[in-house]
Amino acid sequence: MKQTPWLKDINQLAYIIPIYLPEGDGTEIMNAAGNCYYDSRNIRSLKRIICHHFALDYQALRQHFCRRGGTGQTPLTLAPGYTLLAVKTRSARCAGDPCYGYVNLKMIASVEKYDQEGFRARLVLTNGGQLFSVSSVKTIQNSLLLAKSMAVKESLPEDVTLADLLLRFLKLYEQEKKGL
Repeated sequence: MKQTPWLKDINQLAYIIPIYLPEGDGTEIMNAAGNCYYDSRNIRSLKRIICHHFALDYQALRQHFCRRGGTGQTPLTLAPGYTLLAVKTRSARCAGDPCYGYVNLKMIASVEKYDQEGFRARLVLTNGGQLFSVSSVKTIQNSLLLAKSMAVKESLPEDVTLADLLLRFLKLYEQEKKGL
């Protein structure tokens, strides 16, 4: 098994982005404290590891996202208050080249126009970091809205009983069976 020092920070990632390493595709990982790690595996592998860690069925999430009118890369709703937004961080050099990274929704302080070095936008993070994107500010803002609509709610009302939760679950299950 490969050493993954960033795995201890999996619950507090700021972003994961695809990068080119001398040995090929790799991934840069930043945690909420601003520490950066590099992994020689591509971002698809790391996305699979993250989804597995949070017991997330990515295909089901993708279908849910599309049913809600979402297009493009699916945001990863990992846990209450922990959603990773897909952001295009580079242009593809060849077919199948991963271009999208994922940034923690709660870590985004602002999205600014940025016209340098082939980038069109800059995401300023709450930890002082920044992430550059080849997507426009408008595209990122639209993605933010979709991701926020997909985000798992942080908490339930305090007066909710177990019976209320079970009833809600059953209603959701019935709706899914009906295809709503």
